[in-house]
Amino acid sequence: MRKVVVFSMALLVASAGTALANEPQDPVAALMAVVDGIEGNSEASEYFDEILLRSIYSASFAEVYRMAALGDQLLDLQGEMTGQDEVIVSQDPCEMKELKIVPRPAKDKVTPVDVYFDVSSCWGHDPHLDKPSLTAHVISENGRYVIDNFWNSDYDGGRLETSVKAKFAALAKRYVDDMLTSRFSAE
Repeated sequence: MRKVVVFSMALLVASAGTALANEPQDPVAALMAVVDGIEGNSEASEYFDEILLRSIYSASFAEVYRMAALGDQLLDLQGEMTGQDEVIVSQDPCEMKELKIVPRPAKDKVTPVDVYFDVSSCWGHDPHLDKPSLTAHVISENGRYVIDNFWNSDYDGGRLETSVKAKFAALAKRYVDDMLTSRFSAE
């Protein structure tokens, strides 16, 4: 039942995200609506549902994710590659509170969008609302804004190697390297 509710919510958010992606923060708000709707108590793959991959993410991000997911499936890693919660980064989050989405000025056709939220105060932890919990790089693609990459930690000015997209690309490359060196044979 929960999967149906999450899928229905993703469908609603995706259609709204596609129709309303007139501002750089819109795809990020659509992602956070899914996060808030599932309260983080779902596999991370819900954030990357095929409907969302086609509506709120760039074609590049979607393809990198799909390659990582395929490697995960073919290596039978049972979610090691793509089953982590890359958005709120919590195994047992509190209900989301104090969500704030703040776009920064665009630079070189990329708009950084900072996301602040609290999913830890119910456990007595300081949510550190003075710094973003997530930073997304949003671009315009095919006449709409989409998330091209994001960081759940170590943003450091947008250092590529610390991004979620780079993590997925490294995991996909690991699979390809294993195939190339015959450390893995698809049987």
